[in-house]
Amino acid sequence: MATTVSNSAASVNPDIPVATVVQGGNVYQQIVSGIANQPHDEIQLAYTGANLTSVVYKLAGTTVATLTLSYTGSQLDSVVRS
Repeated sequence: MATTVSNSAASVNPDIPVATVVQGGNVYQQIVSGIANQPHDEIQLAYTGANLTSVVYKLAGTTVATLTLSYTGSQLDSVVRS
């Protein structure tokens, strides 16, 4: 199962200033926070059973950071950023 969270240019609220980047003629909102700490406009989540196992951060369709989560049973043991 996978989940995608997108912050597309179509959803930009002009009353709220945000950082944007233009790539390939398209305008993307940049989100910079958390452990990924890379500008991104999309987050893809992947699960194994009920466990979140990866978080992929993308900007204009290009992967900029990946978090890999490891478990023992249902207990989260580690998070590795690449």
